[in-house]
Amino acid sequence: MPSAQPSKETRPIDCQACMAKGAKLQPYAYTPRPLGPHDVEIAIDHCGVCGTDISQIDNAFGITQYPLVVGHEIVGRVTDLGAHAHDLHKGDTVCVGYICATCENGDCDSCIKGRDAYCPQSVLTAGGQYSDGSPTRGGFASSVRVQAKHAIRVPPQLDPAEAAPLVCAGVTVFAPMVRFHVQAGDRVGVIGIGGLGHLALQFARALGADVTAFTTKDSKRDECTRLGAHHVVNINDADQVQAAADSIDFMLVASNSPHLDWNQLASFVALHGKIVLVAAPEVPITLNAPPLIMKDIQINTSLVGNMSDIQRTLEFAAQHDIHPMMERLDMKDCNEGLRRVREGKARYRVVLSN
Repeated sequence: MPSAQPSKETRPIDCQACMAKGAKLQPYAYTPRPLGPHDVEIAIDHCGVCGTDISQIDNAFGITQYPLVVGHEIVGRVTDLGAHAHDLHKGDTVCVGYICATCENGDCDSCIKGRDAYCPQSVLTAGGQYSDGSPTRGGFASSVRVQAKHAIRVPPQLDPAEAAPLVCAGVTVFAPMVRFHVQAGDRVGVIGIGGLGHLALQFARALGADVTAFTTKDSKRDECTRLGAHHVVNINDADQVQAAADSIDFMLVASNSPHLDWNQLASFVALHGKIVLVAAPEVPITLNAPPLIMKDIQINTSLVGNMSDIQRTLEFAAQHDIHPMMERLDMKDCNEGLRRVREGKARYRVVLSN
């Protein structure tokens, strides 16, 4: 079967862009770089809103270049393919996560090991830069061009809009559970029941774990139970904290709160347990070493997920009826979506649709 021939026409892409640090997004159009032989163009149907979008808008990492088009939880349909993009077809429903390109031949040490998220040539989907210096523009737009291997097919059983949060938030919590071999009967704790944590409860329950939600609010108790928690601990209640000591084998930290008491958190972890950090606190973490050493507690981190992790996350969610709790808005209402996430009012993700 002959290869699909990419369109020679490069049309401007309509989007919502941030023009200066902290500014509201506004309508904008940019001319994408030419479609490469290993690239695809995707008509965007949905894009999730992530806390990282706000960090980029605010230049929290000190590297943002404006105009900026955020959005890395992209779901849409393939509309154009490069000559060597053989694994996809026009009309395929695909998703794109935090990374839109890695080394072309997949021959670096990280890619060979299947850890492509750590490829030294990786390019961020939004706010990144290709090797030729051209910027990447994200999913708050009508379409996007990415490396074809980073366009992952969405299982037909999934609602495409619900797939958007799974591409980032979902894979961020599920990938370390797979990597560290969480299995039935393991005692899993989740702290930070928000955009990440509400999905972590569902994935851990589906893996057969005994799941504990750690929260600061008794008002979340019923909701945590509905999401899959067998137990709920209010970390502001001294009696509950004492009762939960040494009760967790695998603690997933999905909170970036500067007020999190890390020594208290470590007290919940049992002998030979693990603490896995998937959120990014903006303040230094303080931990007393002796209790960690005496209990042989490992501290680990995890960055989003690899291409295979994204595919596995989507398939597992489809098989186990896992659904993000989310609010849907039109793309033109992106500033409202960003405001709700910024103010912590979203329950628990926001998805924008064209």
